[in-house]
Amino acid sequence: MTKAIENAMIRCIPKGLCSWNYRLHAGGHSARIEINWTSEQGALEIDGERYEIQKHGPLSGHWTLTAGSKQLASAKKISAFTRTIELDTESGTVTLSAESAFGRTMLLAGAGFDAVIAPAHPFTRRASITGTIGDFRTVCFAFWLTVLLWRRAAQSSHS
Repeated sequence: MTKAIENAMIRCIPKGLCSWNYRLHAGGHSARIEINWTSEQGALEIDGERYEIQKHGPLSGHWTLTAGSKQLASAKKISAFTRTIELDTESGTVTLSAESAFGRTMLLAGAGFDAVIAPAHPFTRRASITGTIGDFRTVCFAFWLTVLLWRRAAQSSHS
């Protein structure tokens, strides 16, 4: 766990025009976000260390972040009808929630976090994370979950 970063500005750049995989850059930290094409699972590579994200059941709203056999964090979607996810981390509980019913902007609050995850503009997948970041690994997990929600919304609008 790292010290909180106040007034953070993390740039989130998709790997390609249509990609749901990202690179994150912030002062001294870097990460890669990977989402599997066929499932709601994936991985993070943060400052050279690899972490796996597993979903627990095809209809569940429960994910865990692990390194090897050690669980580092878990996330549970509060309701099937809202975009609110509660993360249990080593430093405490953090809530990821939609700023509004219609936008893509997400808020991250609790356990050293007071941050905003927002697209650069309505017609791009580029994004930024600003505010107080309690832990870089946790914010990467929260961004991975945010991208998953964005992907779900994009897929349902094309159905």
